[in-house]
Amino acid sequence: MTEHTFPPIRSVVGYSPYLWPHAVAALRVVRPIQQAGLQYISGKEADRIDIQQVSAADVIVIQREFPLFWDEYEQILSLARQHGKPIVYEIDDLLLEIPEIHPDRAIDFYTPAILPILHAITSADLVTTTTPNLKKYLEKFNPNVYVLPNFLDDAYWELQPYRTSSEQAQVVIGFMGSDTHLPDLESISQVFLQLAEQYRDRVGFRFWGCQPPAAILKLTQTEWLPYQVFDYPKFASYFLQQDVDILIAPLVDSPFNLCKSNVKLLEYAAIATPGVYSRIDSYNSLIIHQENGFLASSQEEWMSYLSQLIENPALREQVGNRLQDTVRKNWLLSHNAQRWKQAYEYAQIVAMRGDMSHRAEQIRFLRSAASQTLMLIRKQDQKVAQLEKMNLDLQNQLNGIYSSRGWDLLQTLRRLRGLILPGSKRI
Repeated sequence: MTEHTFPPIRSVVGYSPYLWPHAVAALRVVRPIQQAGLQYISGKEADRIDIQQVSAADVIVIQREFPLFWDEYEQILSLARQHGKPIVYEIDDLLLEIPEIHPDRAIDFYTPAILPILHAITSADLVTTTTPNLKKYLEKFNPNVYVLPNFLDDAYWELQPYRTSSEQAQVVIGFMGSDTHLPDLESISQVFLQLAEQYRDRVGFRFWGCQPPAAILKLTQTEWLPYQVFDYPKFASYFLQQDVDILIAPLVDSPFNLCKSNVKLLEYAAIATPGVYSRIDSYNSLIIHQENGFLASSQEEWMSYLSQLIENPALREQVGNRLQDTVRKNWLLSHNAQRWKQAYEYAQIVAMRGDMSHRAEQIRFLRSAASQTLMLIRKQDQKVAQLEKMNLDLQNQLNGIYSSRGWDLLQTLRRLRGLILPGSKRI
């Protein structure tokens, strides 16, 4: 029996709804591929999707909710199969089960994408993801799931030394994250209030991005910097310049958050800042409790560990430096990018086997359901657009009437009638 040999992988085309240099595209697709020594080809630029790039690349990567571009997505799959190119689907969050308290659930941000995402997971040769918990979930739909953890891109995150501060200076506790983390901050609101009462001006709270809960925002110790930039290199440069003594990463206990990666901790480590984090599996993979960080699972623990760091500057420096050492040794992208190439080589093997007969019916059903759902959404969008146009036309007509000479004359007659017949009803 002869061993099958595969052509070397030199290039990857990525079809992502997020364009470089957006953080989601940078972290999971563009930068790891480039750091692995492969050519990255962007399949989507602005509003243009270039389907023919499938022919130019050795591997096709489809990311997150890109299958919402359903017509182009189906053409990409078809062309990839024709050319025998492996298809990799990349997903880094549990988008299929966003909790009810999550802000994106309230606006149905990902709801239209659920069925298209399920189809992409099921029909891909390989699914890549960030955590073992998310892998376990995705294996219900596709047995070929490969964990590629997030790593710190040291091309942009130059590790900074711990910045000591005077013992008399205010100790600043910080949080960095998007607005989607409001429920996580609300889960420890009482901790902030207790710290503010106990330490008064000795502590300050600083939030980058997410607006803190109202009770925290109104505290005199609170500073909110609504800084959200989607250019990842610019964000890294900005955050590396920040001064903060302690950083936190709370997460509400939910299946969605249990699948979260530890990327926030990696970025915190770049400025050697100690922190307290929720006790979840992804953080456990990086943090050795009470050595390079603190893991909390109750209000009391959050209060205790933050108090220890507030009151002990030497402990802050020690823990922060140990966290950075951990990242330097094991979590830099430059030392781990080859994992992406290895994953894509495995995708070649899976594609060569081509055995999807056991889930062919599932793929067929999801294709039909996703196609019908998206068609319905398009029809509803068209109806909404028509109603908005009708409303705009009516408003323009009314504006035309109100600004006409006839309307001015009518108003004048109304006023005159009121003067002539003061006791009568006005029309």
